[in-house]
Order: sequence, then structure tokens, then C-alpha cells
Amino acid sequence: MKNKDSYITEQTIITLPEYGIQKIKHCADSYRNIAKIFLNFQGASEQSKAQNRQGMIFQRQMMENQYFMAEQFLNMADKLSQVATESYQFVPEEEKQFKQLARYLKREGVEIKHIYFMENENRDGVLEITMRVAQNKERIPVTDIAEALGLYYDMRLKPSIKSGYFVEPEYQSFTFIQEPAFMVLSGQAMAIKDGEEISGDSILVSEAVDGHMYFLMADGVGSGREASLRSEKVLDFMEKFLAAGYSKEHAIQILNGLILQDGQESAMSTLDVCDMNLYKGVCEFSKIGAAASYHKRDYLVEKIWIENLPLGAFGTMDLDVARRRLDEGDYIIMLTDGILESLITLGQEEKLVEYISKLSVKNPREMAQKILQYCIGICRGNIRDDMSVLVFGMWKN
Repeated sequence: MKNKDSYITEQTIITLPEYGIQKIKHCADSYRNIAKIFLNFQGASEQSKAQNRQGMIFQRQMMENQYFMAEQFLNMADKLSQVATESYQFVPEEEKQFKQLARYLKREGVEIKHIYFMENENRDGVLEITMRVAQNKERIPVTDIAEALGLYYDMRLKPSIKSGYFVEPEYQSFTFIQEPAFMVLSGQAMAIKDGEEISGDSILVSEAVDGHMYFLMADGVGSGREASLRSEKVLDFMEKFLAAGYSKEHAIQILNGLILQDGQESAMSTLDVCDMNLYKGVCEFSKIGAAASYHKRDYLVEKIWIENLPLGAFGTMDLDVARRRLDEGDYIIMLTDGILESLITLGQEEKLVEYISKLSVKNPREMAQKILQYCIGICRGNIRDDMSVLVFGMWKN
């Protein structure tokens, strides 16, 4: 008799139960209906004209709030509908292969309970293993098991960032994904505005579970601690929404609406997002009031620029995206306004392009420091605004 706890014998398609799917879809429909109520209420507001300037301003703010709320309910409805239709296909190992792999991993000091490939419409596939360390063995780094599995399957595997770091005495499930074709190294350099103690710029490098890396920069209006808190909140919001599965376009629109509701010019912030696909070697740029970036390939330098107002300056935005395919050894240089505006004022932007083209250093951190030092030198040491540089380079794995 086969032990079903030891291996899975049939290929299985896993979806939510039909009852659960319908409940989620009904919930999504209710959110859409709430959005319609807000939009209809907005139409009614437009028909009643305010008689004085203060009333007109208040009415406009109410209409903006209603539109923002409707937009968020529609976003939640779309997200719920997406979750309801997701499905996963579990492809188990045959009994013979399961036993072979169990013996193989036992030599590495682990015992396995389940093993299967999990596939969905968004990914080629991942390996899911439920395992524990063998008796009288100390915990084992999961990276060691990834290396052993890679040798066994003849593919480059790495643990998912959502997996634990160690295989422990209790059974746990670990996910292993194919290692992306490319890897990136990044570095940054920052200079604080004269007279301030803290930079109003913020930088974040975040790795997603699906082989994407996000490079984000935000520049809060003004300088000092208040600007720093604003830019940090912007990046914290983006990181959480991207981790929750929202597209960067949806996350930016929601964030823009939240800042717009504040109603204060001081709440505005720029946002620079570079989304790097490590499987395809393609990066996408979204710039919300942010400075130009530069793509360096040997001695060739291309300026990447998208004109847009900062977050909170306008309602729903038309988000343009710039895409670039990178080759091995290419670099992306991202800057905040404190650098470019100073150089443009002095008529020195083209000299920066020339300087970047001649840079021969390979380390991204060293490159960022040299670019920052060069820009401070052009400004004769006068740092009239916070200056930040983020550089990343791409190489094949």
C-alpha cells in the first residue's frame, strides 16, 4: 500500500472551490457597485453649483475625494477578481523518482515528505519541497539544498525569497525557483544640502519573488527631516503594494490619490521607478516628476527622460513607460533633481554625459561616488539641494 504522505501520485489542478470563487466575485461586484455610488454622487455634485468661491473650492475637493474613493474600490474589485481566477498546477514526481531524490537528499542530511512542481499562467514553474533535517542533524542552510537540487535536476535553482533560511528539525515547505539569466549589483552615493543634517532623498532597492528587482528613488519637497519622512513614506508604500501583487502603475495611481487628498503642496514628492526583469534583461522606467536617468553601454550614453508632474500635483495620471533592453556590462544611472537642476542651471548637463561615457570603473558603488564627486566639483562645492546617485550594472549569471 502506498503511503500518500510520502509522495503525490497524480497531477492535480488546484483552484479555489466554486463556492469560494463565487463569494470573492460577489465581493468584487459589491466594491464595483460602491464605486458607482461614489461616481453617481459626483455627478449630482456637479449639477448643484456653489454660489461663492469658498463653496466651489469645497465642492471641488469633495468631487476629488469621491473620484479617488471610487478608483480605489475599482482597484480592489479588479484584484479580487484576479485572485478568484488564479489556478496552480501541481506536477508530482513519480514514485521511483521520488524515492531516488529522497535517497539523494538524505545524503545531504534532509528527509523529504512531499515534492512537486507548481506551475501557473505567470511563471514557468517552481519546485516545492516539504522537508526537515534528518534525526541528530543540525539545521542546514537552504542554499545548500538549492545547490544539491540544481545538480540533481541539472538546472540553476535558488530559494524563493519567501522561503526560510534553514531546514529545521520540523517539516517545512520550501520553494525553489530557477535562477534568473541575469544578476545586478548596485551602489549609491548621497550628499546632504548645506545647512541640513539629513537628506530629503530616499533610495530603495527591492527584490520581488518573480525575478524582478525594483530600484526606487523619491525626493520630498523641501529638505531636511520633513522631506526625508515624506520620501521614506512614498517608498515604504510602494514596497508594500508591489509586494502585495499590485502593478507599479496601480500602486502609483493610488499613492498619487492619497497625496492629492492631503491638499498641501508640501506633501508632494517625486518618484523614480526602474523595474528590472532579471529573466529577460529588460527594464521599465516610470518617472513621476523625477530627473532623467542614463543608460551606459561602454562609451555610449543614452538619456532616459519622461516628463511628468510630481505625486500629488494632479489627479489621475497618464503613466508613460520607457523600456530598455540591457546587455551584459550595461549600467543604469539614476539621479535626483538636486544634481540635474544644478547642472542645467550652470549649463553643464552635457559635460556630465561626457564624463559618464569616459568612466571606466566597474563597481557600481564606486561609479556612483565618482559621479557625485564630479557634480559637486562642477557646483564648486556648493550643495544647494540634496544630491543622490543610484547606479546598477547587469551581468549574466
